[in-house]
Amino acid sequence: MSASARRDLWILDARERADAAQKYREACAHLFDVTLLGPDDAFHNRMEGYNLAGVVLARCSGVPQRFERKLSHIAADVSDSVMAVLELESGGWRGDYDGRPASSELGAIRLIDMSRPFDMVTERFETVHLVLSRAALEPQTAELDFHGCVVSEESPSGRLLGSHIRATWAGAAAMSATDLTLAGKAAAALVSAVILAHGAPAGDDIRPVEKMLLASAQRFVIQNLSDPDLSPEAVRDHIGVSRSLLYKVFEPVGGVSAFIQARRLDQAFDEIMGDQANQQTLAEIGYRVGFRSDAHFSRAFRARFGMTPGRLRTLGEPARPEGLSAIERPDDVFDWLRGLI
Repeated sequence: MSASARRDLWILDARERADAAQKYREACAHLFDVTLLGPDDAFHNRMEGYNLAGVVLARCSGVPQRFERKLSHIAADVSDSVMAVLELESGGWRGDYDGRPASSELGAIRLIDMSRPFDMVTERFETVHLVLSRAALEPQTAELDFHGCVVSEESPSGRLLGSHIRATWAGAAAMSATDLTLAGKAAAALVSAVILAHGAPAGDDIRPVEKMLLASAQRFVIQNLSDPDLSPEAVRDHIGVSRSLLYKVFEPVGGVSAFIQARRLDQAFDEIMGDQANQQTLAEIGYRVGFRSDAHFSRAFRARFGMTPGRLRTLGEPARPEGLSAIERPDDVFDWLRGLI
């Protein structure tokens, strides 16, 4: 595999660990609520993914279940992303996408606007998900409502997108950095084409004001994590709202201070995992992401990830090329999605 093809493999099987279903629910909780339609002891799930230079490509298979994405999930999601799901095998699915009914009978590709709620039920499935930032789409798509659109691979735009997803998945492991970038750009163009061909004029109330305020505030936080003076007040000054409104929009993610610390710890986690040559001390990493006390950094890191920074460095040594699974860091498998801002 090319060193540029960032791959993540996440497998949970109740036959191997009794808490597999619960770990799965916990890992998905920031994106949607999951209700399994069978017993926990029969649960299994596999997700394998690649980061195509900012576009996420993931193949998933699992048991019958229900996915509910609510306004609380949307408000807590730092990314602003769009998803195209290609159905490879399925016993059928149906859902409501913010008022638009949809089902597998309509086609093999479904489009999802992750800034809007949905509630869908699926039988046993195998799918390929293409996830990209809304900013990567053609500007004209902003005027269209595509949430819950289902497209047949027999349609001209559906055929092009479906073929690209299949071909990209087949070749992702061997792609160079240039190949990955081009594949991601092509995917964005083809998803845009499908939206332009099948979307409807958008209403004025699709994206709540509070969601947009939260997204702006979260971007500011992520861009200023190294600033020791980053605080709720600094965030409030940046987006220009009252203190009470700031606390209200951050309530779904546990508050402003909690969000700032969590993102600092996430960045530290990624820097430790990426520093395989141990060129930086742990104290230097903690300082750069805004911690001025080694003891505070270590305590906070252990509280979030269940291990000290030093233990993570041991686990992340080069002998372990696939990195940590979502069992050890439940949100690691979804970390690429959070980067789609």
